[in-house]
Amino acid sequence: GARVTIHDRGTGIPENVRDKLFDPFFTTKDLKGSGLGLWVSRTLVVKHQGTIRFRSCTGPGKSGTTFEVFLPTTLV
Repeated sequence: GARVTIHDRGTGIPENVRDKLFDPFFTTKDLKGSGLGLWVSRTLVVKHQGTIRFRSCTGPGKSGTTFEVFLPTTLV
């Protein structure tokens, strides 16, 4: 399969938001976002028997978020 990992060293994702992250129409961007991006991404990945997961830290000096997408090899 293929694994893609994306990491940033931003402020991290607050704990009170993490459970809602993949919900449709959930956004923290007010009027600038539709809240569909991660929901659509997860739907497509799962449809192809893959996984998408993340880990995030908001601690001072060690903040950041990592997303990992795995898509298995399809054997025909």
